[in-house]
Amino acid sequence: MLDVRVFLAIVFALPWGLWFVERATGVRLLFFAAMVSVAIATYVAARWVWRPADLAAATALTPVGPRRRLIGYCLLSFVLFLAMSGLAVTLNAVTGIYPVDLDGFSALRHFYEAETGPQTGLEAAGQTGVPWGLVGQALLANLLQFVLILPLAFCEEWGWRGYLLNRLRDRWGTWPALITIGVICGVWHLPFYVPMGPEEARSLLPFTIFCVVFGVLLGMLRLAAGSIWPAVVGHAVNNTVVFGFVQVVVADQAAESRIDGWLTGLSGWQGWLIMGIPIAVLAVRTRRSIDVGNPTDGSGDSRKRASYPE
Repeated sequence: MLDVRVFLAIVFALPWGLWFVERATGVRLLFFAAMVSVAIATYVAARWVWRPADLAAATALTPVGPRRRLIGYCLLSFVLFLAMSGLAVTLNAVTGIYPVDLDGFSALRHFYEAETGPQTGLEAAGQTGVPWGLVGQALLANLLQFVLILPLAFCEEWGWRGYLLNRLRDRWGTWPALITIGVICGVWHLPFYVPMGPEEARSLLPFTIFCVVFGVLLGMLRLAAGSIWPAVVGHAVNNTVVFGFVQVVVADQAAESRIDGWLTGLSGWQGWLIMGIPIAVLAVRTRRSIDVGNPTDGSGDSRKRASYPE
């Protein structure tokens, strides 16, 4: 598939080009621009190389109806990631993996205390009681970030779970496509880890495994809904409210250096197991479902096609 090779060439080349620009200029642009690069690669590969008759249907932008069903899956995606993250943090705390501070809420105060600025772990630990105002402030800030990052999450999901999932699924089937895209996404993040110190090297492999499990879940939501929008919501909420609020609100700032990427939150092994539950449920639920508007030959033909088995 020439278009897939073109997509992969662009989607890997652009972030590394941005990395060199960032290193040369000191301007922090990689995080945002790399996400946009996935959409650029998608448009070039799909519009100018693959050329399906209906680009929106071919890349899972449509169908968007029935509207109630789509909204339901988007809400499910939002709530699901919050619930899974909360469960992962709770399980980490119970098993002693995730240090929590339910007296001083030191990590929350460290990152979100507006009056005195960021505090050290010892300064934050000197305060006790639930800072409800700060909790609300942190939640509101992350919800605002969620809204702002939605367009960037769309850029990624349009490429990974919209264009590429359909193309690889046509050739290899659903599960190989989902897993392959997860690995590709993990490797795609490599510029964010360079220069690679010992800490980055330790976290790269668990992060790649997380990308696979996370990507399979987003892919299942996309297949169940028939379009990419629930995956967009899930990606955005994970990058903001999950990492910026749920995994911070009860954390112990003094123990930050002991947090291990293999263990903590959804990124850790307990989180992978938790994400496996909705993956299994969605797989069973969509086993006999029908995707509409997933062309298999690039013609834009909206004939029905069974999602599973493949």
